[in-house]
Amino acid sequence: MKVSLLALVLTLVFSGSSAIAAPNPKTGASCTKSGLVKTYQGKKFTCKSSGKKLVWSKGVSTKSTSGASTPGSIQASRPTPSSSPAPVLTLAQKWAATGSQALEGFNQAFPQKSAQYPTLETVWRISEQVNPRISTEIQRQYKESIDFWTVYTKHQGVLQVIVGTLDDVEFICKWRSSYLEMQHPDCNKNFRTDKTRRWDAHTTQSLTKATDFYFMTDPATLTAPDFLPRVPHEFFHNVQWAQTVRYKSLLPCWAQEGGAEYFGILVSSQGDLEEFLKRRYQPLTDRRGKLMSTQLTQVNWKEWLISADMSCQSVNPDGIYSYGLLATEYLNIKLGTAGLLALYRDSDALGWDKAIEKAFGKSKSEAYDEIAAYMRDEHRINFNQKILSR
Repeated sequence: MKVSLLALVLTLVFSGSSAIAAPNPKTGASCTKSGLVKTYQGKKFTCKSSGKKLVWSKGVSTKSTSGASTPGSIQASRPTPSSSPAPVLTLAQKWAATGSQALEGFNQAFPQKSAQYPTLETVWRISEQVNPRISTEIQRQYKESIDFWTVYTKHQGVLQVIVGTLDDVEFICKWRSSYLEMQHPDCNKNFRTDKTRRWDAHTTQSLTKATDFYFMTDPATLTAPDFLPRVPHEFFHNVQWAQTVRYKSLLPCWAQEGGAEYFGILVSSQGDLEEFLKRRYQPLTDRRGKLMSTQLTQVNWKEWLISADMSCQSVNPDGIYSYGLLATEYLNIKLGTAGLLALYRDSDALGWDKAIEKAFGKSKSEAYDEIAAYMRDEHRINFNQKILSR
């Protein structure tokens, strides 16, 4: 009996000390679990990602105010003392409740791991006409992308990055051709010059050298929804090139461009889950796609995969970025990022079909059934959400 009483006393002591030691939430202070909500001193705090850390958000007052009633107005009924306010859910909590697996791929990537490979060297060619805000931001995003991918792959050579205004076609052609040792007298005719465009971004690789280049005049374009993931998108093509210099002819167009779009969105989110979900949501609700229907079956999605199962030079580009994003997301969840890059490398030695069979341990047709089922479910979830403004 004495032993039992002593155990009870110790239990009460330690449980009480634990409660005392638990820190109260404070804006910017560290927390332990994303999505955790605590109320303290009349304010509600949410644990959310900030860079590579979890911190408490700015507190939101839980007190409600109501204006004075005017003659003839109907007074809203007040809650009874026994009623409690509905919990305020974060975007991540709302999204997780849909059954989406999108968070799984994100959580695999962040927090970021330590670098395993040397940092890629870059050389910059920036037109004197470019607004400094543009050049500074693009350089910052390249450093961020390079840091992310040094965990997974070794890069080749030195990457040249050219930045010009919308009118700097000759400047960009000059440096691209000289660096890549290209004889291209009609380079100026290869790029759009229409006045409606706000930006252009491209990448070109030879057997031993690569260059990325951007056209942009207005720095406000940096925050345009369609440009936000663009720098890590273009950089990912260099990641693909590092796995096989023949990636443009070996990888299906959906894997080539959909892969760049998925990782462009992932890396540009900088570990902020809400930003990732918002940036992922936008292209998947692009009304220009022909597959914008929640009634599509797994067979429909498999047929789309097969139709896009060729190089980008010979495929209809409809949905390549947005639908290919979903297909790549599934590959990244199933294989892991290192496994996805291994799939690219294997395609160089085995061809795409055999590489897919090796990665999945089943026939390509069965593997595409899996991918198509994921695309169907995630597209339907995304399309039906009212969580984000369209």
